[in-house]
Amino acid sequence: MYFVNRSEIEQTITHIDKLLNEVKDTTTFSSNIEKLGLERLIHLVIESILDVGNLMIDGFIMRDPGSYHDIIDILIDEKVIPLKEENNYKSFIDTRQMLVQDYLAIDHTYLNEVLFSNIHVLKQFSTHIRTYLTNELGVANAFSNEP
Repeated sequence: MYFVNRSEIEQTITHIDKLLNEVKDTTTFSSNIEKLGLERLIHLVIESILDVGNLMIDGFIMRDPGSYHDIIDILIDEKVIPLKEENNYKSFIDTRQMLVQDYLAIDHTYLNEVLFSNIHVLKQFSTHIRTYLTNELGVANAFSNEP
């Protein structure tokens, strides 16, 4: 039997959806505060995707990931997300290094390009997760009080 924390997963993917919805009417980030907001938004979406990936991997007892890319590989291997979206997720996650290690030399034009060239895929992440959870566990989780 699996122990999957559906509540935490749902809270996190709902957070991803809210973050991505924040940029629906925005195409440029020119002021310093807008650039900082872009950095934070991308960083939070990346961390949230990785957290959900790890929760899925742990909960469904999938193989252990060895890297951030490996989290995506496992989700693809287990048919959680489609193979055709692999490069979108990986190129987006690759910006994490710039945000957390190379933060003195952030290329905001590049961040903007990576976000908007992948946003259509990122917006599908929550749907993929919910579909997989429903298919694997059904509507209710036997290990919680969730409906």
